[in-house]
Order: sequence, then C-alpha cells, then structure tokens
Amino acid sequence: MSAFAFAFPAVLTALVLLPVIWWLLRLTPPKPITEVFPPFAILASILKREETPAQSPWWLTLLRMLMAAAVILAIADPVFNPRTSTLATGGPLVLVVDNSWAAATDWKQRVETASMLIDDAESRDLPVSLVLTADR
Repeated sequence: MSAFAFAFPAVLTALVLLPVIWWLLRLTPPKPITEVFPPFAILASILKREETPAQSPWWLTLLRMLMAAAVILAIADPVFNPRTSTLATGGPLVLVVDNSWAAATDWKQRVETASMLIDDAESRDLPVSLVLTADR
C-alpha cells in the first residue's frame, strides 16, 4: 500500500504535454516592421531604446515549466494516506447523516456512501446505528 495516491490519475497524462509547453514558451513572435514618423526621429535620438531579448532567460522558462507541472499535479488531486479500508477493526458503526434540505444537492452520493459503509459493517457482523440530523 502506498502513502500517496491521486484521486484523478488520468490527469497526470497531461505531464506529457510539458515539452509542448516548453516549445511554446521558447517561441518568440517575429519582429514587427517599424514605420518611422519623422517627428519621432528627433525624439528617438534623445530617448533610450528599450531592448528585448531574443528569447526568455532559462530560469524564467524553468519557472514557467515548474508552474505548469504544479498546476497539473494539483488538478490530479493528490491524497496523502488514502484510506485502504472503510471501517475500523472493532466497535459499532455510528452513521450521522445530514438529511436536511441543504444536503439535497449530493443526496445520492451520501446514500451510496452510507450503503457502502453499512454493507462493510454487515460483512464484519458489526452493529449499525443510523442517526439523522433532521426530522422526517
């Protein structure tokens, strides 16, 4: 058993796209054609010219690649110490279920999870107690 898992491991296949992202970051657009407006010729000799490098520095490209990898890993939803079993080894199972109106959005998932826990407890011959938070 591993102490580290991903909730969505299929998202990790996006890491294959990192070389494509690197290639896109290395691209620079072509230099635009400049049209000199005559009054600007005088100002151009006075003002300092701003020079842009032909490509981004290696450390900036590396930083961008690391940020892209971190976003991909975050989307994959890493989980430390994933649960291998659903129940403890002994003792009764007490389920407290919120059955108020606020739980309606994910009610089906709550019922499926409760059913899975009750089935696990039944297979281990553990007593089950169900507590609801709202009146019927």
